[in-house]
Amino acid sequence: WHRSSGGQPPNLVLFLLLDECTRVVNFAVAKPVRESLWRGLSNEARYEAKPIVDTLANRWGGGSAAFLVSFTDKMLDIFGVGNVQANGSREVFGYPPVLFLCMIIAAWWAMVSADLGRIRRLIDLELKKHQ
Repeated sequence: WHRSSGGQPPNLVLFLLLDECTRVVNFAVAKPVRESLWRGLSNEARYEAKPIVDTLANRWGGGSAAFLVSFTDKMLDIFGVGNVQANGSREVFGYPPVLFLCMIIAAWWAMVSADLGRIRRLIDLELKKHQ
């Protein structure tokens, strides 16, 4: 934003809108998924493991996102894909390359989530058989 806006700060309304969307997604999706990981554990095990897993997931998520954006940019440079704009940003088919990276990651997460849901359903069925 800093490069594309000529050194001006980003629009406050846009910033607040993006921040609110991030909070909604975190509250509606990420928090329930994180809490479902701890279902079935004792309070002691949850107390000991939860901070470690949450910290590692957050650090890994930030680091891997930065790596993937940098990697995508380098690969586009190497293969000469996309058009470089006057402000230094790159476009592929008229869209920012990060959009395609996000689409790939979203598709991968959808497949992983479906598989985890299937595995959880099988575990729950097996537990019901033994009760």
